[in-house]
Amino acid sequence: MNKQNKVKSEIICRCNSVTKAQIELALKAGAKTLNEIFDHCNAGVGACGGSCRGKLKHLLDSYLATGQVPEKVEDLWLIQKKPK
Repeated sequence: MNKQNKVKSEIICRCNSVTKAQIELALKAGAKTLNEIFDHCNAGVGACGGSCRGKLKHLLDSYLATGQVPEKVEDLWLIQKKPK
């Protein structure tokens, strides 16, 4: 595959350089919990203590509800903490 055919995938877990595409593969392989995603691709278990877990939760919840990974990745933990 040449560089023109490669599709860039957003990095979700910076500590372990895990991309959205890798997380999608974990979901398609049957991951149904955050722990199963952690085990499958090491996302969310880096030195930072899991600052990407809100994004992982959004991907997981969306996939379980629709069978699709959303285009835009939201950090559910940040959304829930915003004052109303």
